[in-house]
Amino acid sequence: RVSNSAFSTYKTQTASQIAQKVDNGAFSAYQTTTADLIAQKVATKDFSAYQATTAKEISSKVESSDFKTYKTQTADMIASKVSKSDANNVNLIPYSSHFTTPLTGWTLMNWGATDRKLLVTTHTFYQNGTGALLYLNTAQNGTAAAGSNRFPLLPNTTYTFQFKAFASSNVVGANVYLLSRAYGSTSDYDTVHGLFKNLVTSPSQIDQYTVTFTTGANDNEGYIRVDNIGSNNSASSGLFFTELKLELGDTATPYVYGGQDSMIAQTSDDVLIKVSKDELIDEINLQAGNTLISSSGQLTLAADTIYFDTKKPVIIPSANITGTLTGKTINGSTINGTTFNAGDIISNSNNTANYYPMTITPDGAYKSTYFDSAVGLQSSVESGAISYKYRSMIGSGQYLAYDSVINGQGFESQSGYTSTKDTTFSNPETITGYVNVTPATGIYLYGPTQQINFAGRSDNIGSNGITMDAYGNVYAQTNSAWWRIGDVNGNQIINFGIDRGGSNVIQFNRELDIGNFQLNGHHTFTSADRGAIHFAKGGGGAADIYAGAVHYKSLVKSSLLSVKKDVQKADTSYWAQLVNSIDLATYQYKSDDNTSHIRLSSIVDDVNVTKQWQLPDVFISRDEDGKLSGVDDSVLLNATLATVQEQQKQIDQLNGHLLELEAKLNG
Repeated sequence: RVSNSAFSTYKTQTASQIAQKVDNGAFSAYQTTTADLIAQKVATKDFSAYQATTAKEISSKVESSDFKTYKTQTADMIASKVSKSDANNVNLIPYSSHFTTPLTGWTLMNWGATDRKLLVTTHTFYQNGTGALLYLNTAQNGTAAAGSNRFPLLPNTTYTFQFKAFASSNVVGANVYLLSRAYGSTSDYDTVHGLFKNLVTSPSQIDQYTVTFTTGANDNEGYIRVDNIGSNNSASSGLFFTELKLELGDTATPYVYGGQDSMIAQTSDDVLIKVSKDELIDEINLQAGNTLISSSGQLTLAADTIYFDTKKPVIIPSANITGTLTGKTINGSTINGTTFNAGDIISNSNNTANYYPMTITPDGAYKSTYFDSAVGLQSSVESGAISYKYRSMIGSGQYLAYDSVINGQGFESQSGYTSTKDTTFSNPETITGYVNVTPATGIYLYGPTQQINFAGRSDNIGSNGITMDAYGNVYAQTNSAWWRIGDVNGNQIINFGIDRGGSNVIQFNRELDIGNFQLNGHHTFTSADRGAIHFAKGGGGAADIYAGAVHYKSLVKSSLLSVKKDVQKADTSYWAQLVNSIDLATYQYKSDDNTSHIRLSSIVDDVNVTKQWQLPDVFISRDEDGKLSGVDDSVLLNATLATVQEQQKQIDQLNGHLLELEAKLNG
């Protein structure tokens, strides 16, 4: 397609180039030389005879009536092959279906979700699983977007867009945009046409979606961008789409693949002509000094041998070679092509996609591929990222799949599996774990297999460090002994014993503050806010304390009536009898030395079955397991108080009797 403005520019440039290459002087000399050569080779009488013969031959072969008939037939062919309905059915979007691997005509955007993928796949919803679909995948609450190749647009013109799509139920939604720009613009796009926003497609069938819109005054070219907005549950989500069509007018017509339909359309600036491959109209134009051979399909030069003039080499400014180009050396400052392959197709039964060892695809991706009976490996450089893919060729229902990507945002590596053997490196994956390292988020781990191993640096390296899992928990390795925290000078602040035997302790070499409770290295427990220190049981109540000598200013026993039940007045006589039945003994502890003083107390006989030391059971304290632990001094002290009260009663009675006796004696 050549517009009027573009053709005018081309004419001006061509004239300028001719003027630069051939000045008037050079052309005059060339003109004189040419005339002399013709005069030498062709005598005037010979040329006159040749001229007459040629005129007769042309006259005999093409009569005026024949030529008029040919013109009429040619016009009829154009009219019959190209109709107005054909013109309106053209699809402007290239590579709008029939997708192949490697993918051509579509690019995964280099922003959005870090796990974004654009794959070619199939699904039973579309053509019973035989037709190819594009598949935008992410497990994150972020966008995975793909853009088509650019195509020309007409400003201030009505267009109709349609496509078919479906999605997994956890896809938040889909956006579809036409992103346009003016001729000469260096921006990715100048104008955004929102064709569909937050579109929720069916998870159970493929549906067609259609919209009509009008371009702006500066919309000269554009491309389609399709977005998978993201996953709503952190699981893998997929948006599937195909059969994208953009056409002139406000009516959607049946889908056709871009570039294969027959049409003719005239605008204010240019004429667009396309002819189907089975409806070719060819021409050969001969003009003075020029020969034009034009074919709308295929031009074939058939001969045993075809030679090009080696003294005046053929200049081909642009050529598409669909077969094989064989030669030793290709020299040129620029080599443009669709696909570059290195080596032969990999000879392995797992290479179902016919990969070469190295391929450069039209979207700018460099791919290196390897297959054997056990694995498939592929590395690629594309869209500003380096990716590595590992696919196991051995499995039963689950085939290991590993992917790593290095891009401008950082590094990502993930592990998982595919449900079928993935020989195209494009099957949907179930992700079991991944690690991301980016300047924005640091190190991000997910999954039970993801961990950080600090291997140590001694002879048994790899077994005496620590391991940190995806939750941040720290675990010892086989031969680990300590996990330490120190200051900048290497002084140990905290030592955590992590040996398997449990002999290494946990050491704090600085004061330990827990809320208002402080523990320092000077044998001191401190209440920071000067409040009381409570020793409590987890289920409620006070905990027992085991200690040696206890030094205190006062001893307070909780005896609040509000916390007691079954309160009755004590029988002091009973308690006095119990106290008086206690056997007291003097002794020393086995741990005492010769300087220790003599001790006096009751004895809890935990040695003899038949107790040799009398101590009523009510005065004996037992631990939580019911074992004897010592004397309950709290009960014994109050029993002693009861004994004093009982003795005071007896003294009072004796005093009364004594007074009676004195009265009788004095009476």
